[in-house]
Amino acid sequence: MIGINRKTGIAAAAVWLFAVFLGLWFAGVLSFSEKRTPEAEESSVTAGQNEEQARVWEIVFRGMKFTIPQKGIALVHESGCLNIRQNDQYLIQISIEDDSIDDIWESMNTRQETLIESGYRLEKEAVRLTEGGQDHIRYVVSMEKERGSDYDRSYFAVVFAPAEEGRHILAVARYDGIDVDALDEEARDQVYEEAFAAVGAVLDTACPTDEIDDEVGSYWMEDVSLDPEQPYLAEDTITYGDGQYMLTVRLPEGCMLVADNIAGKEYFDSVNQVYIYANVIEYKWQTAKDMADMLAARELSRIHEEGETEVNGRTFYYYSYSVLEYEKNKTAVRYHFEAFCDLEDGSIYTLAGYAEDYPEALEKTYYIDWMDVTLLSV
Repeated sequence: MIGINRKTGIAAAAVWLFAVFLGLWFAGVLSFSEKRTPEAEESSVTAGQNEEQARVWEIVFRGMKFTIPQKGIALVHESGCLNIRQNDQYLIQISIEDDSIDDIWESMNTRQETLIESGYRLEKEAVRLTEGGQDHIRYVVSMEKERGSDYDRSYFAVVFAPAEEGRHILAVARYDGIDVDALDEEARDQVYEEAFAAVGAVLDTACPTDEIDDEVGSYWMEDVSLDPEQPYLAEDTITYGDGQYMLTVRLPEGCMLVADNIAGKEYFDSVNQVYIYANVIEYKWQTAKDMADMLAARELSRIHEEGETEVNGRTFYYYSYSVLEYEKNKTAVRYHFEAFCDLEDGSIYTLAGYAEDYPEALEKTYYIDWMDVTLLSV
């Protein structure tokens, strides 16, 4: 299981997101000031501290840092909220804005009335609780036939919590993977409590910071092998042409399949920390050389090598390049390679690789292994 922070603009690709965030009236958020005792500080400095830190994501959002386990996916969404998906039942959406928790509580009756006027139904009235030394407000609402929902009624568990002075955090757990309406009262209460606990676990990590906010579009994803019983593959297949053709790809040691969709297959080389994307493009009006020439002609930061090579009787056109990227207050070099090969049926086998800490990914000696393919008719 691998966790990676990907810094790219992917707002259009975030199909799992719903930017509702409980209607237009929401204007609040949160931010906890972290309080630690000397005993807690001492116990945290252990031999396994570095290992624990390697399994969390640190997300800076509107002056607050959230430290959450590397599980699922998180995204700074263009709608202005932080989205966190760590299970199949609900999506947690977070916003941080002005007003203290006292101000929010004083206006709570008006807020709930506005929700009802907007078409929401109040499932659990607002209550103000103190847990773990922190004040928070929570309630549950629902809406019938919400756009984009798979169910007749959508449910939302809502939490307001204090941040630094004069600000608050608003967190909403939107149930989009479970039909809450189909549950009895006891089961509903249980899923509400589970959602409130999950939200609380995220908010408990929040603390003010002077670090630069992560940019809109930044996302963090947990990559999981699609075959947990046999995570590492010696070879894999790409079926295309309406199932008529099957391309067998030989994989280097320590590779796992992490995605399989319309864009092709994505593999992770766990030994060298490299992501590789393989696909078959059914172009009849372009050749592999045309594609390689066109893409290599882009104004890339630095072409490392380019050319053509033969692997098992197939000619591959390839190039590799490095890119200097600016990220917050530092710079980083990313390493990429691309390769293309004409197949017997006129389609094109495409390869693309990406690495952050493995410059050897630029060398043909690394990615030539991915060119060992066999085409079969099904």
